[in-house]
Amino acid sequence: MLKTTSDQNTIPLISVALPVYNGEAYLAEAVDSILAQSFTNFELIIIDDGSTDDSLRVLREFEKRDARIRLVARENRNLATTLNDIIDMARGKWVARMDQDDIALPHRFARQLAWLTQTEADICGSWALLFGAASHRVLKHPQSDAANKVELLFGCAFAHPTVIMKTELVKQLRYDKTWEKCEDYDLWERAARANWKMTNVPEVLLHYRLHEAQISNTMSPKQQALTQQIRRRYWEFVSDSMLLKKEWVDEVLKLREPSPPTVNMNVVDSVFTKLLQENQDEARATILEHATRLYFRAAATCPSVAIRWHKLNQRFGDRTGFTTVLELAFLSMFKCSPKNRFFQKLKKIHLHLG
Repeated sequence: MLKTTSDQNTIPLISVALPVYNGEAYLAEAVDSILAQSFTNFELIIIDDGSTDDSLRVLREFEKRDARIRLVARENRNLATTLNDIIDMARGKWVARMDQDDIALPHRFARQLAWLTQTEADICGSWALLFGAASHRVLKHPQSDAANKVELLFGCAFAHPTVIMKTELVKQLRYDKTWEKCEDYDLWERAARANWKMTNVPEVLLHYRLHEAQISNTMSPKQQALTQQIRRRYWEFVSDSMLLKKEWVDEVLKLREPSPPTVNMNVVDSVFTKLLQENQDEARATILEHATRLYFRAAATCPSVAIRWHKLNQRFGDRTGFTTVLELAFLSMFKCSPKNRFFQKLKKIHLHLG
């Protein structure tokens, strides 16, 4: 195969960041999907982080074929360090993330660049289709900046391998290895506090593979604890402007514990009422969706949870949700905690229960 040439004096618009560690099984598919992009003005920066499988051989073959690839092989460090090293090498205006086991659709870069121009955002993700060990379903994240900012109160606002972000901004914030396994959530939270404008293209631009060996397949107790710390940090940042008491934030965050304790649901109602009052449209819908998840988690210890959720939905939602009320009442009546078998069955059905 003839090698694709590239003018080394031409500055690429996008620098694609692809860290690799023992990714041989799916690596070729991932790299092929980037090289097949309809938008071609990019460099693909790959750091092999000390792989012990055949990943480096696969990458060397790709390097021979396409001059847009910049390949570095070195000893194993960690993901955050590897990403920062790639960011330091980046020449493009934008840094695009990619993972070694996912598949980008051919129009991903073209669509995201057009969306970034339209929205004037600093960071842009997209929806992703889950496949592999998971059933085929779409992982959706909010479109508007306001909705993404409230999404961060509850978790990540982006599927990490879908992201394109301004190089000059991410060079300033960088990834922090202190938050290993949660380094993306930590970065998005700090980016929100730095007032980055955030958006997601509301369509699938990446196929996100789930498999047994994947780091994110299960969340360890340490990862749960770090995630909760980031949540708290952002809640405290937002609560300052909303004049929410610290103890109110504590009550809401208790519901994100692995086994939620009894909480003051009057306070939880008040917090969500205030959040919903101060937001509109997609941001309000995002808050109500997460409130629903947390009310499900509170059901085992709150006899009135169904009534409370119904009042909130009647005031700020679409005034439907009869099934949700029945499910909440059932969980409350039989004191079903998030670890209960019936709760887990509902979680699989709805895919929105935390």
